[in-house]
Amino acid sequence: MSDTTFQPGSRCAGFTVEEKTDLPELNLTLIRLVHDRTGARHLHLAADDSNNLFAATFRTPPTDSTGIAHILEHTVLCGSHRYPVRDPFFSMIRRSLNTFMNAMTANDWTSYPFASQNPRDFDNLLGVYLDAVFFPLLREEDFLQEGHRLEFAAETDDAPLTIQGVVYNEMKGAMASPASLLGRRLARALYPTTTYRHNSGGEPEAIPELTWQDLRAFHARYYHPSNSWLFSYGNLPLEHLLEQVDRLALSRFDRAGIDSEVPPEKRLDRPRCCEEPFPLDPGESPDRRSMVQVGWLANDIDDSYQRLVMNLVSLLLLGNPAAPLYRALLESGLGSNLTPGCGYHDDNRTTYFAAGLQGTDPERAEAIERLILDTLERVVGEGFSDERIAGALHRLEFANREVTGDSYPYPLLLMMRLLGPWLHADDPVSPLRLERHLDRLRDNLKDPGYLPGIIREMLLDNPHRVRLLLKPDTTLKQRQDEELARRLQQRRARLSAAEAEEIRRKAAELKARQEAEEDLSCLPGLGRQDIPEREETVPWRRHGENAGLLLFPQPTNGISYLVGHLACQGLEPERQKDLAIYAALLPQLGAAGRDYLQNAALAERYTGGLQAGTEILEEPGDAHRFRGELIVRGKALVRNHDKMLELLGDMLLAPDFDDHERLRTVLGQIRTSLENAIPGSGHSYAARYAAASLTPAAELRESWNGISLLRRIRALLDGSTEALVDWARATAESGRQMLRHSRLQCALVAEQRTLDDLAATTEAFCSRFAGGSEPAATERSFTPRPGQFGLATSVPVAYVVRTFATIPYTHPDAPLLLLLGKLLKAVYLHREIREKGGAYGGLASCDAEGGIFSMLSYRDPHIVRTLRVYDEAADWAAGGHFSQQELDEAILSVFSDLDRPLSPAGRAGREFANLVQGLKPELRQRFRRRVLAATSGDLARVAQRYLLDNRQRSAVTVIAGQTMLEAANRELAENERLVIERI
Repeated sequence: MSDTTFQPGSRCAGFTVEEKTDLPELNLTLIRLVHDRTGARHLHLAADDSNNLFAATFRTPPTDSTGIAHILEHTVLCGSHRYPVRDPFFSMIRRSLNTFMNAMTANDWTSYPFASQNPRDFDNLLGVYLDAVFFPLLREEDFLQEGHRLEFAAETDDAPLTIQGVVYNEMKGAMASPASLLGRRLARALYPTTTYRHNSGGEPEAIPELTWQDLRAFHARYYHPSNSWLFSYGNLPLEHLLEQVDRLALSRFDRAGIDSEVPPEKRLDRPRCCEEPFPLDPGESPDRRSMVQVGWLANDIDDSYQRLVMNLVSLLLLGNPAAPLYRALLESGLGSNLTPGCGYHDDNRTTYFAAGLQGTDPERAEAIERLILDTLERVVGEGFSDERIAGALHRLEFANREVTGDSYPYPLLLMMRLLGPWLHADDPVSPLRLERHLDRLRDNLKDPGYLPGIIREMLLDNPHRVRLLLKPDTTLKQRQDEELARRLQQRRARLSAAEAEEIRRKAAELKARQEAEEDLSCLPGLGRQDIPEREETVPWRRHGENAGLLLFPQPTNGISYLVGHLACQGLEPERQKDLAIYAALLPQLGAAGRDYLQNAALAERYTGGLQAGTEILEEPGDAHRFRGELIVRGKALVRNHDKMLELLGDMLLAPDFDDHERLRTVLGQIRTSLENAIPGSGHSYAARYAAASLTPAAELRESWNGISLLRRIRALLDGSTEALVDWARATAESGRQMLRHSRLQCALVAEQRTLDDLAATTEAFCSRFAGGSEPAATERSFTPRPGQFGLATSVPVAYVVRTFATIPYTHPDAPLLLLLGKLLKAVYLHREIREKGGAYGGLASCDAEGGIFSMLSYRDPHIVRTLRVYDEAADWAAGGHFSQQELDEAILSVFSDLDRPLSPAGRAGREFANLVQGLKPELRQRFRRRVLAATSGDLARVAQRYLLDNRQRSAVTVIAGQTMLEAANRELAENERLVIERI
């Protein structure tokens, strides 16, 4: 049976087709099926795309905050009946050319998605995934490793007890983030009677209450085909997929009655106010660190039209700086930025809307709530202009049409879009068919009172409203630690000799199992012969006489993209350091005589977004020669391409740096965004900070995208108004200077049929920026200053990094270092740092263009132990203590990354960046061949040369709490102690 013949009522491999719908606006065909024997639901999106994806999803509503669904998500991937090895999931990552492998736990569902472009690889992964979710071993030792376990802190008789576990440490880090806490605590207040009041990821204090028996019972209850939602996408042969799913899993079950439905939330009859603390390091000021959010329970998820209306209302109220609620909050002076999670959320059984401010103080909570309510009353009285409504509708249309997928695969994003309505309302179609309700909506919008009436009904007259104050507490962490220590001490005192011996025995058995060599021959896999010899060609051509304009034909679904590179030539090094701030400000300011409100409204009406950023481009043959670049991007529906160019040109040529209040507001937003990002990306910040001490390019990169950027913005905001005015004047002049000295290089990305028509106006746009010289790399004066740095902030876990300066991209050893990073991560660091050490992640990475190699840990309960592991890892690799199979798997991992598919715009943008940097196809092909030809001796040699022999010139950075850093220094040798400073 071909995909084209799957018609409603037809049967295939035990499935019956329920619906077949063409989605022409997305170039997809949707096929819904049900498995006759079990009732398993299957949704397939047929597409002309070789990046095929499959996911098995289960509705898994928790009844407490022990993290049972989350820990089960980890544990089912630790061995199954057909694949009874310790870690088939991570083993398959390195035996595969997957383009995506993961598992994720949401509020009320757990999903297991993977993607691959290789048909044999796809079948391999399908077999492993199906066996994992339906037939896991769920061994106790895997529960102890992934969930939680008691251990003695040392081998002495009087050693205290500690709690370890991957998820336990992950959630300690996650729940130290105020942004994460805000969402969890708002859900607890908005949904007091349903599953959403619980933390599906797990509260650190509740996780130790979960038992292995509870975990197994939860799997038996929910991981059944009758409670499954299966999703697939791509050009895969659907009949073959259905046969595999039936044969490998579903045929072994019968239909079961599983009650996993989430009931609607019981409505409150009056608004509530809640107050919750979050831990702040004692060395930090609590001033303006609070968050206030107001949330409303909205409509039920099964009303697809109402979801569309509320998404429109959310955009009209909060969608851009000109939106009335967004503007009122930011211009009030009551806070520095909108709270995370502002807007409409339609994932839960009952949807909700939220708005609020961060960077505020507790005494302002009532004023913020009053401001929100007063603004909504004003909006109800004034309504929305036709232009604003048209802009919001345009944004909905653009988001529905755009083929994204540079961070996550496009099919996964499609699945995430429809999963909530599919699970709770049996409606996976409406989230993909915007036009389904547009005619009805447009008819209703003819009544100017329609949207104000929705706002009054859903928000102003809705008593199910919660005001949440999240405020800092500088003693909370200490009290939590003391309470945990007290409980563990009491538990220790109650232990009998036999119980203590049992804890030691289980710890020893777990360690022995983690260190044991395993026979992985039961797992399927690919080999070097399956790796494409050459990378995929991305077609392009130069346009006309303007050598700076390149045209990239791509299937962009009616959208045009422009990317421009402008070298920061003519700027002194100190001025270059502020280029990232300049770039972040550009899209947020007024331009060409318009204020920022007018600019924001025009951008929403005619574009899919205007952006500016920065990049460092090192010369392929000399990483110490580089140039910094301002990168500008714009995207629009093809009909609006010329207007997008006009707005982009105004942004570059005539930005308004004289609106100093707006500058201060946007700088405050950037500051809070950077501060919020540290708990979730501490390893990245630490890696950039360490690298900055080793090479000049890394130093500039860190000043643009690291702790130094945060410190610079804080200094600007803490300074006088006069100093900010002077800085704004100098920064605007730097921008003008850069435009005078540099030539803009542009890439235009669109469908072939529209590319030539768009090229003429794009060439005219580029010619406005063609007066400067050709971009050239420079070499800056720089003295390496490797050291050991400790950066203190409010996190209960650590992010530990050791970084080495290595060699440039064209050096024959550069591909080997990239390969070494994959080997260390998959084989050594994963075992020692994650499995044994309990950190959420242990990684190694190589920036081949920048000549930087790093070993990193993420949400790590250790510092000193991890630094020792890094030394041992280098010894292990230099000694050649790895197998040929492990080397071959590392090679597969390299090419899984190198050949990872991107969105149409992403493919073109990556090729354009390579061309601008000088990474020509022949250089990249030589790099590929060098990886493919690597031997064990090659990797041992580069580990010795660039890691072991280079250790004294490496840099260490640890981001952690002050107490944890000080404790580490008491263990470290004097010459290895961290120089501690506050972030």
